[in-house]
Amino acid sequence: MNKDLTYRKSTLGSEAIAKRQPGLGPKQRSMLILIDGKKGFDELSRLSAMLGDAAQLMQELESAGLIEPVSQAVPAAAGGAPATPVAPAATAALPLPEAKRFAVRLLTDTLGPMAEELCIAIEGTRTAADFMNAVNRAEGLLRQVKGAEAARQFNAAVAAHRPAG
Repeated sequence: MNKDLTYRKSTLGSEAIAKRQPGLGPKQRSMLILIDGKKGFDELSRLSAMLGDAAQLMQELESAGLIEPVSQAVPAAAGGAPATPVAPAATAALPLPEAKRFAVRLLTDTLGPMAEELCIAIEGTRTAADFMNAVNRAEGLLRQVKGAEAARQFNAAVAAHRPAG
């Protein structure tokens, strides 16, 4: 595991999350949910501090073939912070898998490991209607935990990345 690289879920890793693969411990599962191909090691370490040694968890995930390095490092914004994805101005419908990835990344960025159940529900959806129902549940939790403004921002961002259908 190289701390200078950014990692993403491999196909096997995405399947492990969607199917709740047995043998994947709760700490590994939580770390796997956090890994999205956007966050660098330092940010993942900060978000997963309560899980233990981030490098060890990521090494275990990489050895199991659940994560893989992204071809390029995370771009840095001013001040050295990782760049935050910006919603496109247009609200063109996306394929369902892309919409799910966006919503899961946004929830994980907002709630950290607390978002695990919601992320699993979103990743497990098979239709746009199911996806929107899962997003509505996530918005309700965000409203309770982070407040109305965080819920509104989440809803607006997901609406800009809605699935086709």
